[in-house]
Amino acid sequence: MRSFLYGLVAFVTALLVSVNPALACSICGCDPAASTLGLDRPSNGSLRLAVEDRYLSKESGTGEDAEKEQENRLVLRAQYSPFHSLVVQGELPYYTFKKHFNADGLNDDNAQGIGDATVGARFELYRSGIEARHVVSLVGTLKMPTGANSRILTGDDAPDEHLQLGTGSWDQLVGLSYNYGPRPWTLFANVTGRINTANSRGFHYGDAVFATAGARRTFLESGKLIGSLEAQYRGAKYDQFQDGSIDPDSGGHVLYATTSLAYALTSDLLMRAVVQVPAATWLHGVQSEHPVVYAAVSYDFGM
Repeated sequence: MRSFLYGLVAFVTALLVSVNPALACSICGCDPAASTLGLDRPSNGSLRLAVEDRYLSKESGTGEDAEKEQENRLVLRAQYSPFHSLVVQGELPYYTFKKHFNADGLNDDNAQGIGDATVGARFELYRSGIEARHVVSLVGTLKMPTGANSRILTGDDAPDEHLQLGTGSWDQLVGLSYNYGPRPWTLFANVTGRINTANSRGFHYGDAVFATAGARRTFLESGKLIGSLEAQYRGAKYDQFQDGSIDPDSGGHVLYATTSLAYALTSDLLMRAVVQVPAATWLHGVQSEHPVVYAAVSYDFGM
């Protein structure tokens, strides 16, 4: 156990130093590649702990409204399966830094701290077969307003939504997941809807729909190397202010091509990397979409 903990600390440290900058959308910090609850799960009676790191940069607006953000976010994830049809999950994000740049390119704000925590569950509605089995699952997640949401830029008299570590709202995600596993292949698809509430200032991030379809395959005689290819979709409404007006540089539609590669160092220790590339975009106003890179390590504890 001690050697595992040392290895975990060393891996996360190397991850923070070596991972290349990734760029992502500005729609509430969500995208299809971030969710692992529908496909990945620990075995029955096991506790899975994971650490995920993501560095991103995003830009929006023009003229005096132009701005840029840079952030590095760690996510601590725990999954537990009390019995074969149920998996429960909790996530706690932590921003090691979050920087804001104004229209002149000057870094006018720096933040660090906890983001919005989530709790979720995956319940299997249907399962058939053994080797080549069909599995249909219901997935639900609740995002809680645990991140700071009242930060004010120096010189301003009201909070700026883009400076916050959390949205300040209670948001729900509900979806269906389908897996088919004719080994060494796994075919999968899911669709999820995100319903947001307004925060204390009446600001409402646009509701969204996420969808994924892909294939995963194991390689090597041991099956320890796992690769996947996915097509992903994200569509979101405009963000809306309390007075009913909208943020013109928010929301829209994106199609992604995504690939991932994972390697099982042991039967319980897994390393995973994901690259998500926007293949086509129909975004509102002025927004930038760029490749996104994730890296994670997970370990399963038998209970």
